[in-house]
Amino acid sequence: MTEPHTKAAREELQSYIDRVERIEEERKALGDDKKAVFAEAASRGFDVKSMRRIIRRRKIDPNDLAEAESVDAVYMHALGMAEDSPLHEQVKALAQDGLGRDQLIETLQLLIPNNGEIIARVGGKPMRLWRDETGKASAEEYVAPEPRRERPSRLLDSDAVEATIDGGRKSHVLSAADRAERRSRGVSA
Repeated sequence: MTEPHTKAAREELQSYIDRVERIEEERKALGDDKKAVFAEAASRGFDVKSMRRIIRRRKIDPNDLAEAESVDAVYMHALGMAEDSPLHEQVKALAQDGLGRDQLIETLQLLIPNNGEIIARVGGKPMRLWRDETGKASAEEYVAPEPRRERPSRLLDSDAVEATIDGGRKSHVLSAADRAERRSRGVSA
């Protein structure tokens, strides 16, 4: 390298270093100013930690923030840190917004995954809302299944099947099954 070229490179390098040092000084001064603003707010009774959280939140895209809050709410409910699940809160908000029963049902149907269902009491009567494998949503009045009548069970193998026959009579099918089970155990019929 020739001397003039080296001198120019040295001056250019010095210029970069000087600029970075000035920026660092400005950042330090701005940081001091920021501390002074927070100290002033604290002296006036404002919660500085809350202010810092709000400032961080304002930097986040609103859609990203809503998604993060939704996930946080689900986790907090799962950990017992929230009274209602996020779905309950959303449904409650929809109902308070004055949506009619049909509008509320349509909105709830949007929440159901394919091959999924929910049973909800909407304006009195319970409704079964479901979506088939193609994604088509449906709704109908929910009718609870009849409770199964339990009868005293016999001791069965863990892989045996027990059949309940209405009317309390043993059918010929059940008798044949009992005989087959006894034969498989080596017990005479």
